[in-house]
Amino acid sequence: TFNSSIVSTVAAILGMIPEGLVLLTSVALTLSVLRLAKQNTLVQELFCIETLARVDVLCLDKTGTITEGTMKVEFDVKMSNVDISEIVGNLMHSLTDVNVTAQALKEHYQTKTNFNPYFVIPFSSDRKYSGTSYFNRGTYYIGAYQFLFPKGNEELEEKCVDYASEGYRILVLAHTDEVMSNEALPVDLEPLGIIVLSDVIRKDAKETLAYFNEQGVDLKVISGDDPITVSSIAKRAGLNNAHHYVDATTLSTSEEIAEALNKYSVFGRVTPQQKKAMVVALKQQGHTVAMTGDGVNDVLAFKEADCSIAMASGSDAAKNAANLVLLDNNFDAMPHIVDEGRRVINNITMSASMFLIKTIFSALIAISTIFFGQAYPFEPIQLSLISACGVGIPTFFLTYEANFARVEGNFLETVLEKSFPSAFTIAIGATLITNIGLTLNYDPNMLSTVCVLFTGWNYTIALLKIYRPLTKYRKFIIYSTQFCYYISMMIGQSILELTGVSFNWLMILLGLIAFSSIIVDLSAELFKYIKIFKEFLEKRRKKRLSKG
Repeated sequence: TFNSSIVSTVAAILGMIPEGLVLLTSVALTLSVLRLAKQNTLVQELFCIETLARVDVLCLDKTGTITEGTMKVEFDVKMSNVDISEIVGNLMHSLTDVNVTAQALKEHYQTKTNFNPYFVIPFSSDRKYSGTSYFNRGTYYIGAYQFLFPKGNEELEEKCVDYASEGYRILVLAHTDEVMSNEALPVDLEPLGIIVLSDVIRKDAKETLAYFNEQGVDLKVISGDDPITVSSIAKRAGLNNAHHYVDATTLSTSEEIAEALNKYSVFGRVTPQQKKAMVVALKQQGHTVAMTGDGVNDVLAFKEADCSIAMASGSDAAKNAANLVLLDNNFDAMPHIVDEGRRVINNITMSASMFLIKTIFSALIAISTIFFGQAYPFEPIQLSLISACGVGIPTFFLTYEANFARVEGNFLETVLEKSFPSAFTIAIGATLITNIGLTLNYDPNMLSTVCVLFTGWNYTIALLKIYRPLTKYRKFIIYSTQFCYYISMMIGQSILELTGVSFNWLMILLGLIAFSSIIVDLSAELFKYIKIFKEFLEKRRKKRLSKG
């Protein structure tokens, strides 16, 4: 009749909708944000919790991440008969640099004002030096020796390499008699001395890097400092392959950058544009990339990274561009963030698998009903009971469990692989029960009751399989909700439009239950073959594209 067809249509549509999945996902992510807040981690983009759990390459900026972000001047070495303290003191007065290097220099050298500045050359991440020209005194430069002396200076380079190999950061003080009025380097530049600074390595750096090594995350240290210095610091912090380093100034093309990323773990003299290019290259290679940093020079890479993490002590630009901000600069919070992401993904994957069982079997039964022309086996109220006790209640309590297993595979494929066998089994069983029963003129309500019992049994099996390994808590939740399922069927028999089951159909039900595990296993094998066939087609497509 028209009325029964409307009810059946509503039941079919209701079954196909994974009610509560969006709410459950949102609640799970919100609770993760609250847990991370207790770790003094500010989550600015909700999706980044899930993304970080899938990261397989982590790019670290040395300053503020491996190190505390503070520097200290250890000593200086004169290469000419000059007063380094007086020159640097005047430079610090005229320059407006506010980075950690400038702060260390200002703390060590007293600011002086006896030079009369003419033109200021501010520090640039691209140039790697700054300076000031003074009336009647020429121009003084301070910065990286490779950039101040691009053509080389054997004596200077030898000394700088020696100090850099010990993990120090090196600044060169240079001078020209010419009073410069632009940012170009003069040809007669002479070195006056070397300023040796040291970074303070974070106490938690070794443990955090060791954690990511154990988790199979490839670590790349990307810094604007001298590669030898960065390599030495990375080695002290416990980075594997810290001795594999390269000077980014030798990498001029995207192809060279991509090739270097496969060979090296430490990159020095990296410009902001190169940081961005490195992140892009890693993503093109199929990696999920996270980037940590604290400076303006990290912003471009932050915008390209799948997940970006900034330190609270960093620049406002970096914090605004980042997905996560470590509020107390606690790099050791990274493992907690990864674990929280894994908890969310693993639990939502299992919950989504349970939700999609009903969606898949409802769609399959609806199609079979159209083809065979028989009645839809479920009433809307019955599907509400199945949704509540088979999916909603158990997944609600199981979603917040601690589940820190490593995330592997594609989310949708994993969900379908877990849900398809049980859904297919329910669809086959319900279709057989309905069509055979109606052909033999059995009561539709009794057949519906048999379908509800068969579905409830398969949901119990699905819960026990999907939520392996079974802890005491999981067993309690699963068995309690299934007990409620059958109690609700007995108490609400009239509301749920259920009837008694004849002895013959009880035997048929027991037979279907006995064979349902076989159907589940066969369905799982069928899904695997479908997956293999899909991979075969994908390989063929890529092969054709490479040829064509």
